[in-house]
Amino acid sequence: MSEIVTFGAEGILTKVASLAQQEFNLLRGFKGELTSLRESLSKVQAMLQDAGKKKDRAEAVKLWVKDLEDIAHDADDVLDEYEYEVLRRKVEVQDQMKKKVLNFFSLHYNPIAFRHKMAHKIKKINSSLVNLKNEAASIDLVASSTFQGGSSHDAGVDRETVSSFAQDEKYVVGREKVVLDIVTTLIDSSNTPKNSLSVMPIVGFAGLGKTTLAKSIYNHDEIGRQFTIKIWICVSIPFEVKSILNKILVHFKLEKAQEKEAALKNLQEHLKGKRYLLVLDDVWNEEPDKWNDLTSCLSSVKDTQGSSIRLQE
Repeated sequence: MSEIVTFGAEGILTKVASLAQQEFNLLRGFKGELTSLRESLSKVQAMLQDAGKKKDRAEAVKLWVKDLEDIAHDADDVLDEYEYEVLRRKVEVQDQMKKKVLNFFSLHYNPIAFRHKMAHKIKKINSSLVNLKNEAASIDLVASSTFQGGSSHDAGVDRETVSSFAQDEKYVVGREKVVLDIVTTLIDSSNTPKNSLSVMPIVGFAGLGKTTLAKSIYNHDEIGRQFTIKIWICVSIPFEVKSILNKILVHFKLEKAQEKEAALKNLQEHLKGKRYLLVLDDVWNEEPDKWNDLTSCLSSVKDTQGSSIRLQE
């Protein structure tokens, strides 16, 4: 009996271990719950070997194992829902690539609502596992000292990581038309009155090759001919407007400014009369006010024509 459930729990544990290591944007908001689920499953699974040895309290142990089996199935269902959502969004991204360039990677979903729902479900499962672990003490179940709960799963995660890098390298192959369409759109959008800034977002979860795609655009010969200045900034967390402006100054080998206004003044001197392309990589900001503040600052730099690519998780 315990051997069968152990096999099922190990499969779920492997899946949780893999998901908990991923950097997908979907994980934000419930990655901590996934980590707790991984640890709780590992601890409870370690008691299964002992459960098979308890003969004097067979009925109580049988009920305990049945409860664990039910919880494991619930966890499996939640993880299947997560994996389905990842696949659904990947298909939607591929469909968007066949449409207009400006709709490229525009996913129609509410990531905050999805993360909240997933966090709630996983938290409920974690609570059930904690109760199950406490019940184990009442029937004298202990964790097996010979149980190995991590090494084999970690190896699987490493293989997935290597695979994702390989996919990223191949991403732009066969997508030359997409790259050219975006390059053309960027050039056309920058042919506007001066003191303007056009923005093209490329949105999607990690592993889709957004950075690889952007690099192909950034290094395109036509971009080099049409834009006097090219700037690549890694934004990451936290999203702070002054910090981003200072990173642009550092690109020009200038000292960072103490105030946002001073940074803008220095940018004015180096961007005046120029046509520039700015790539903002690794953007995690979900606060529209901060993004609007940044675009307002860049638009305020006079006598420039700017285009920006925003790579957002």
